[in-house]
Amino acid sequence: MPEKCYQRFFHHLDFTHVPCLKIVVSKVLGWWLMGALLAPLPQIWKMIRAGSSQGVSLVSVLLDLLAVSAHVAFCIHHNFPVGAWGESLFLVVLLALVMFLVQYYRGNAVRAGVSLAAYSALMYLLTSPLTPRAAIKAAEEWDVLLIIASRLVQLGSNQSEGSTGQVSAACVFLLFMGSLGRTYSSIQDSGHSLHSQACVLSSCCSAVLLLQILLFRYRRSVDEDRERRRDGEKKRKKEE
Repeated sequence: MPEKCYQRFFHHLDFTHVPCLKIVVSKVLGWWLMGALLAPLPQIWKMIRAGSSQGVSLVSVLLDLLAVSAHVAFCIHHNFPVGAWGESLFLVVLLALVMFLVQYYRGNAVRAGVSLAAYSALMYLLTSPLTPRAAIKAAEEWDVLLIIASRLVQLGSNQSEGSTGQVSAACVFLLFMGSLGRTYSSIQDSGHSLHSQACVLSSCCSAVLLLQILLFRYRRSVDEDRERRRDGEKKRKKEE
C-alpha cells in the first residue's frame, strides 16, 4: 500500500478516497487470483484421498483446461516472458492431472494416458505456427465462455446425479474468488463491455455452483441425522 494511502486510512481515517480504495481492492483481488491458481490442488487431494472421482465432470475439467491452454498459447505466440504467464502453465499442469485422475479412478487408466498424449499434441499444435494468431487471440479473449460452459456442465451433472460426489468445495470457492478478481479487472480495463458482462456471468455461475455444493452437503447431513435417529429408535424398541 502506498504511503499516502496508509496516511489517509490510518492517520486521517479517510476511507472514502477512491484512488486509494481502488489500489487496495486491486491488491486484494490480486491475492484472490493467486488463490485461483491453486484451486485444482484441493480437488486433486480430495480425489486421491477418496480413491474416487465420482461426481467430477470430465467435460467440465476439459473446458477449464482448454480455457487456460488458450491463454498459454496466446502468450507463447506473442513471445511474452515466462514470468508473465508461468502461473498459467502451472495451472495447465494441475488441470491436466485432474483430467488424468478423473479417468484413472473410473477404471480407464489407458484412456487417461491416451488423453494426456492427445492433449500434449493439441498443445503443441496450438503453440506452433500452424495455428493462426487470429484464432488464438479470439480463443484467449473469449475463454470466459469456456469457463461459463464448464460451470454449467458441472451444475447439470450435480443436479442429474443428486449429489456433488467428490467435487471439492474449496476448489470451487477459490475459483469463485478468482472469477471475482477477473471480473473487477475486466471492468476496470474495458468498462461495461460485452466481455465484462461475460465475466460477471462467469462469477454468477461459480457462485451458484458453490451454493449448490453447500446445499447438497446440508441436505446430506440432515439425511444422516435422520438415519441416526431412526437407528436409535429401532434400538430402543428392540431393548424394550
